[in-house]
Amino acid sequence: MTFSLLLHALDPKPDRKALEEILVGVSSITRADSAGILSDWFGIVSSGRSIQDAHAFQTGLRTLGCESDIVPDDEIPALHSDFRCHIIDLDAENITLTTAMNRRQHRSRSELVFAAAGVVERARQESDYEMQTEVRYTHNGAYTVPVEKRISKTVEKDYFRIDLFFANAPHRVSLEMDKDSVITYGNRPLRLKNRTELTVLMCDLQTLLPPDRQNLALRTLSTEPLYPSLHGYEEEIRWMFYLLGAKG
Repeated sequence: MTFSLLLHALDPKPDRKALEEILVGVSSITRADSAGILSDWFGIVSSGRSIQDAHAFQTGLRTLGCESDIVPDDEIPALHSDFRCHIIDLDAENITLTTAMNRRQHRSRSELVFAAAGVVERARQESDYEMQTEVRYTHNGAYTVPVEKRISKTVEKDYFRIDLFFANAPHRVSLEMDKDSVITYGNRPLRLKNRTELTVLMCDLQTLLPPDRQNLALRTLSTEPLYPSLHGYEEEIRWMFYLLGAKG
């Protein structure tokens, strides 16, 4: 059996040097791992650890003012696969969600159990072409020619995401857009660059649930790229699901 450390709260967040110092006592985690741990500091700070390493890490975190629980990995809720939509509308009783194929579902607001939203960073591999110089040889000697070559490069892109979790199937409905796409709210297409309109949508989503059933970005109305990866975004949701279950 392996274990995870789940924080009691996201703050305080230690600095890298302090975290590196306490990791000396955890055999399965190196000082170099500290950057990744801090990047994904969204409630579940480490998983897949032996009970001995989990206790050592917990003790070290406590010296930094970070309290945590040790939880078996298989007791942390998994997230459902998402049902993707592109249009969202809200009224006094219902949440209406529509797919790209114009399939529409009306969900009662009373079905909603958790809401998450925020800007997420995503690294993508993209192909491009560039002119390079290639050396060729003949019996008369060497010469160069320009050659178009295909290259692969990593491109950082932000995107905005909403995840709504319901008591009844489909349990997880998501909407997502980047700079080249839109989602529609109230018959109005929203674009990533228009952060004011995103804030309005997030304000309206806030009204659907109490704060302990919303992720950090939604609670704080953050339209900055708060999450460095989808993994971090989803880990926070899993962490909050566990806390909600622990509270009964």
